[in-house]
Amino acid sequence: MLHSLSHMNRGVFITGTDTGVGKTLVAAALALALKKQGRDVGVMKPIETGVSQSKVARSDAARLRAVVESEDALGAICPYQFISPVAPLVAAQAERRAIKPDMIRQVYRLLAGRYECMVVEGIGGVSVPIAPSTNGMDLIVRLKLPVVVVGRSGLGGINHALLTIDALRRRKIPIVALVLNRTHPVRSQIARIQERTTVEILRKQAGLPVLGPLSYESELSRRFRQSVVRLARTAAFKKLTKMVLASGRGSR
Repeated sequence: MLHSLSHMNRGVFITGTDTGVGKTLVAAALALALKKQGRDVGVMKPIETGVSQSKVARSDAARLRAVVESEDALGAICPYQFISPVAPLVAAQAERRAIKPDMIRQVYRLLAGRYECMVVEGIGGVSVPIAPSTNGMDLIVRLKLPVVVVGRSGLGGINHALLTIDALRRRKIPIVALVLNRTHPVRSQIARIQERTTVEILRKQAGLPVLGPLSYESELSRRFRQSVVRLARTAAFKKLTKMVLASGRGSR
């Protein structure tokens, strides 16, 4: 289905407080939950590093594409893939390439014109450099999308989440929600206390809806789709889909 830009789709940008916090899991589960509600959903991961030729099929972009059963070319879903598992600016320089945020915006608008909803996954945190004078927040501003922040539910999660939220607010970027994810199993009493207090403090101090913590996925790399399907059915994601759909329209 082709949606005219005069009736622009809803969209959301999934960012993280750090790398490895579960952005792809949340982006995929949100996209699937929206699709299960009958929405026409497109996905995008504009930049991805650490993707060698042998890993393309297991890349974050490929996983997002597979979850929503997209027919879009992987090169459109992810315009910039780099081999080195480092910050985007460094990875691009290593391959003598340059990331052009305006080109990402153009590709996004082409994809967005085909769908009712767009789920875009960022890379690293909001301050990660993607070009010499451009970081993750600059890209979010160009795409004119509200943000879902994904953070850790355990020790260290408070500081990282509050710093990220503060940075986004300074740029006047709307934030839909903070989603807390278990990146490690919570087995000991101290780990349970760390998680409980992290969640409690963030619910009091973040100044926005806090969802989670999401359950720890021990075999995520091997059972990614199963984890996404299960997560998309949870109350947290039913709530998140409502928030995203109510959050406004992107890229006008």
